[in-house]
Amino acid sequence: MSAQVNDKVSGLLCKFRSGNITPAEFQDLRTHIDAISDVELKQLIEAEWEKFEEHSPLSEVKMETLYEGLHIRSEEVKPRFTLKRYWMQIAASLLLLIAGSLTVLTFMQRNEINALAEQNVVIRSGDYGKSLVTLPDGTIVHLNAKSSLTYSQDFGRNDRKVALSGEGFFEVKKDAEKKFTVGTGYMDITVLGTKFNVYAYETKDIVEMSLVEGSVDVATAQPPYRSIRVKPNEKVVYNKRTGDLLHKKTSNKMETAWMSKELVFRSEPLGDVFRCLSRKFAVTFSVDDEALLNDVYTGTFDDENIESIMRVLKYHYKFKYTNEDGMISIQTLK
Repeated sequence: MSAQVNDKVSGLLCKFRSGNITPAEFQDLRTHIDAISDVELKQLIEAEWEKFEEHSPLSEVKMETLYEGLHIRSEEVKPRFTLKRYWMQIAASLLLLIAGSLTVLTFMQRNEINALAEQNVVIRSGDYGKSLVTLPDGTIVHLNAKSSLTYSQDFGRNDRKVALSGEGFFEVKKDAEKKFTVGTGYMDITVLGTKFNVYAYETKDIVEMSLVEGSVDVATAQPPYRSIRVKPNEKVVYNKRTGDLLHKKTSNKMETAWMSKELVFRSEPLGDVFRCLSRKFAVTFSVDDEALLNDVYTGTFDDENIESIMRVLKYHYKFKYTNEDGMISIQTLK
């Protein structure tokens, strides 16, 4: 061991004894000790032990007391207490101390890593328009307005779990070993790789999953617990108020209309038009005359602005409306 290395290790041991060593320095000390030979380690420990020579040895009386407490006769011990054994005991004690400190250090570092892994990444979309998110595993998520996606820092290491509030369209990267789970608080959607839409706004009474391709398992997160295997062009709707779970067919047109810039309606009931606009722009409609909802509408919208669309409908149906923080109130003219 070179003099430079010896000085460095001695300095690190000095910091270790005083309790002022940093985790990085402690790791450096461990690396150097692992690299040196047994002879060099013995010399190093001897030098360290000499620094404690100011401590007086135990008296014979105290030694006898210790032996008696251990039920050992002194004459059985003293002959075997050779110089070699003496230094081996010193070395063992010092290494035991270092090993114990390493265990504590490793435990602390593991806790720091676990604490970091438990921290969540939260992605929020704006009040208008859509947001595109690519997860660490390659999964693509389209977030509708006023939506958020949450996942842990270690996403993909052991599992693939996300939490959704609002609406999102998922294009899940296939991984046969790690299932992908979307939690909404009311139902969990589990897949390997597929495309599906989830509607789960906190302010709405329903949570909905509609499947475009692949296969998914939907399980309720609250009693009574149920599980459904869903096929393409099917959807599951959970009612928060009643706990009812519906499984039915769908074309996915209305459920995924918010993904497209252009909205096309052909003889659609106005009530369905409003529901589609509600999902696309995260707004709520109220009408003073429900008969209006049964009228049919044919037309195309290619504007991303709800106000522009409402002006067209207002002109066509001759009604008045107000829009206050996403609550659109329609008053029919008598």
